[in-house]
Amino acid sequence: MKPLVRPHGSETLAPLLLEGAALEQERQRAATLPKVRVSSRERGDILMLGIGGFTPLDGFMGEADWRGACDHMKLADGLFWPIPITLSVDEEVAGRIPPGGEIALADPDDGHLLATMQVAERYRIDKAHECVRVFRTVDPAHPGVKMVMQQPPVNLAGPIKVLSQGGFPQAYGDLYMTPAQTRKLFESRGWSRVAAFQTRNPMHR
Repeated sequence: MKPLVRPHGSETLAPLLLEGAALEQERQRAATLPKVRVSSRERGDILMLGIGGFTPLDGFMGEADWRGACDHMKLADGLFWPIPITLSVDEEVAGRIPPGGEIALADPDDGHLLATMQVAERYRIDKAHECVRVFRTVDPAHPGVKMVMQQPPVNLAGPIKVLSQGGFPQAYGDLYMTPAQTRKLFESRGWSRVAAFQTRNPMHR
């Protein structure tokens, strides 16, 4: 049986979700950090980073990777990546976080802590430019365009440590599987070909 293809851009999966003693220790530390509520989209991105679905990213993109994804569908190091993965805050919040500072990222609905983040960079983006490059339109009727244009003006970049899967395992039960779990399943069944089908809101580009 042929081995499965490698994860995108990496020899192995790179999940950022902590476990065991490391998770409990980081949760305690997160409770002492400034809290920033994320958007629903950013919560989903934290989940994907946590389970390794965004391997090999280690957190939210800096300006060079944002620009590369928009303009060339590549990260700054040349790895194919067609969609920016960013975290946005308003000016007041950004002004309180010095480069190198740490924050706790909280769920937009109930405020429980999803991740910790070391802020390596703060930068502004041209939202219309992102929309034109990624969605090929600036029409606010497009849900992706509407989402980008309504996000706060400052992006924060840096590595994160994920503390929670945001209730998704409980919500979806046995239907919920991480990349590590699906890869293990494929190998156990000896599958050499796997087709993926996304039923709603497919990736653009």
